[in-house]
Amino acid sequence: MKRFLLFLLGFTPLLGFGQDLQNGYYRVQNLDLSGNNKQTLRYISIVDTRASITVTNVDLEAIYMLSDFEGEVAFNPATICYVTVYGNQVNLEGQGLNLKDEIGRYLNYEAHVTGNGTYRLYGSISGLGTKSLSDNKDDFCPMLDGKNRWWKPWPVDQEDHYFGIKPDIHATADDSYWSTVYAGFPMQPSASTTKMYTVCKVENGYAIIKEIEDGIVPKETPVLVRCATETPSGNKMTLPSLSTTATLPTNYLGGNWYCNDVTIDADHAYDHRNVKAYNPSNMRMLGLTANGEAAFVKSNIKYLPANKCYLSVSSSAPDVLKIITYEDYITGIHEIASSTTAGEKVFYDLQGRRVTAPSKGLYIVGGKKVLVK
Repeated sequence: MKRFLLFLLGFTPLLGFGQDLQNGYYRVQNLDLSGNNKQTLRYISIVDTRASITVTNVDLEAIYMLSDFEGEVAFNPATICYVTVYGNQVNLEGQGLNLKDEIGRYLNYEAHVTGNGTYRLYGSISGLGTKSLSDNKDDFCPMLDGKNRWWKPWPVDQEDHYFGIKPDIHATADDSYWSTVYAGFPMQPSASTTKMYTVCKVENGYAIIKEIEDGIVPKETPVLVRCATETPSGNKMTLPSLSTTATLPTNYLGGNWYCNDVTIDADHAYDHRNVKAYNPSNMRMLGLTANGEAAFVKSNIKYLPANKCYLSVSSSAPDVLKIITYEDYITGIHEIASSTTAGEKVFYDLQGRRVTAPSKGLYIVGGKKVLVK
């Protein structure tokens, strides 16, 4: 949200306010409910954290406008912010930003005179006069003083304006769906069929995961999700208070906010490129084994995707780390004395290669992990 908010705060205090805006999670959509049909129906999404406000220019290219709710918005954490109302002012938090903490002041706002729940965001900029935030439907970014000036903050709910998880992979080996998510707000699955995990250990060719108690994920926590279905609407989240905490297992997952790999025009006042490089030597991304099992794998991507997670590993880690629950990992280990192994069983190492003379270590025997002592 930072770029969008800093743009607004370049204005002098806004005129008036609406009394119907309440504390909670919202998405902001360009929508005019007055019957004038001046609307694009597009949603604000934040792709960067930097702003530029000068006497002759206000740079809005940290905001991308999204149209397709199911295909672009429903599962996108960058479309959600938390609003706290203080009289005629608000504080906004989202995707790593607390507005008040960042710039030391709150944001004023004005409601439509009809009281229909839409708002116009405007003010006076030195050298530019009074300007309004508008949605330029012919471009991916909003603009100043165009048409389509009214904005509807939709509370995030479990119906038409839900937040859900979209699977990143389909593990055909067991017909399961998996995703990672990194959000600036806490979340909890709305149904027990969606499971939330941390990666608590990386060992012996496995990414070992532990389920999060009650599924409660505090804000800014990178998390692995086993999805109930292949669509976001089947993996809806409840968004608890921003102050929600939880006791989490050890977590080797890291998160990334933005991946805005834009081409900079010489006429633009600000460089909006905001990416984090992927390092194949110590990062693994959610993917599949050759057998279609869920795993963290070495990738060929250049940058980390926005609002997603990576697994931190040592430089000696295997390229593929199969995902296994902590319980299965522990209960699947059987001890075998090394003196009794020769000629009795067929052994494979953790990369699936047959071993004729196993020494001490962990192997696969009969589809189970065994520890040779």
